Amino acid sequence: MKKSHTTNHNRRVVITALGIITAIGETVPAFTEGLFNGKCGIGPVTIFDTKDFPCQQAAQVKKENLETQFKPKEIKRVSRCDLLGLIAAKEAISNVGLELKKLSTDRISVIMGGGAGGVRSWEQHRRAIWSGDQRPAPSLLFPYSACTLTDLIANTYKITGPRSTITTACSSSTTSIGYGFDLIQNNTCDIAITGGAESLTELTFSGFNSLRVMDPEYCRPFDKNRQGLSLGEGAAVIILEEYEHAINRNADIFAEVLGYAINADAYHMTSPDPGGKGMGNVMSSALKNSDITTDDIDYINAHGTATKANDKAETMAIKKVFGPDKAEKLAISSTKSMVGHCLGASGAIEAGAAILSLTQQTVPPTIHLNEPDPDCDLDYVPNKARPMNITIAMSNSFAFGGNNSCIIFKKI
Repeated sequence: MKKSHTTNHNRRVVITALGIITAIGETVPAFTEGLFNGKCGIGPVTIFDTKDFPCQQAAQVKKENLETQFKPKEIKRVSRCDLLGLIAAKEAISNVGLELKKLSTDRISVIMGGGAGGVRSWEQHRRAIWSGDQRPAPSLLFPYSACTLTDLIANTYKITGPRSTITTACSSSTTSIGYGFDLIQNNTCDIAITGGAESLTELTFSGFNSLRVMDPEYCRPFDKNRQGLSLGEGAAVIILEEYEHAINRNADIFAEVLGYAINADAYHMTSPDPGGKGMGNVMSSALKNSDITTDDIDYINAHGTATKANDKAETMAIKKVFGPDKAEKLAISSTKSMVGHCLGASGAIEAGAAILSLTQQTVPPTIHLNEPDPDCDLDYVPNKARPMNITIAMSNSFAFGGNNSCIIFKKI
């Protein structure tokens, strides 16, 4: 009879590996270099035609022939989004030194955040039909579901533990990390492979253009002259592990997850509560769940979309939660200024940036911030990375529908 596992909230959860691919770096070392050098990944989109759109820029992954990293049988029926996620997963699992065959795979979970990245394959299927090819590959329709990447990772590495896909728009992959944290704390598993992936698609590109929330030049969060966001694509995989389990196998440890929170504005399908109420509540809940106070936070990786409503609401929320004196002393930055808004993958990529701020003891900059908006009057670390002592970092994700998520990491 299999031994049952009891709940134990004293189980510590640490991060033992990262895998990242974005427009500013296609591995963790390359991403780290781009992140702290203030590299801009935003430029012309080349994977589909954008000539009819007011905005033609996005943070596209530059690497061509993504599939060359895999054997043909490993990537049958996958989308561009899945390829990005599999590349990040391969880097993370290789770097963590996990010998999966020697572990109990039913004690490993796969929890990924998803968006609309799989739609790219459906768009290719549709185009094949419209072009007169009446027999486009049926395999182009398989990756349409948001859960495809989760299933691919689990099947590729023969992982038989819990698997789930979180789809809460732009907070999806932050919530996936939080759910993995819960599974380990609750003794359901010892390792959780978490994160998310997103690819640029014509659907999302046309949709955000229609909403008139895209900057035709580049993303400039908290700047007075900002015109909106820049879309991006990429993937990040963050491997969580129970602390003693990691120590027993001599794993490297990047940081510890202290806690997280999720909530909803219940205000509007696309706009945040203008006073930042939901944003503030989720930050307060994450602090409470992490058993720390506002005084313990050194750095916040802001949601920072560069839309006027979001930037102002997030600024107000930070002031309300931390109080004016502490808020003014906080180092805050938006890495979307470099990698764009990666939608379903954005939370995991930005969590990765927050984790790297702890390991590098450096705050990444908010680039393109040349004339601060008077309504966004906090220290948003403009244009140049800042070396400083960072013990605890917070990462915010605020999504359409008011789906808010906040997670907190500690240097270890």
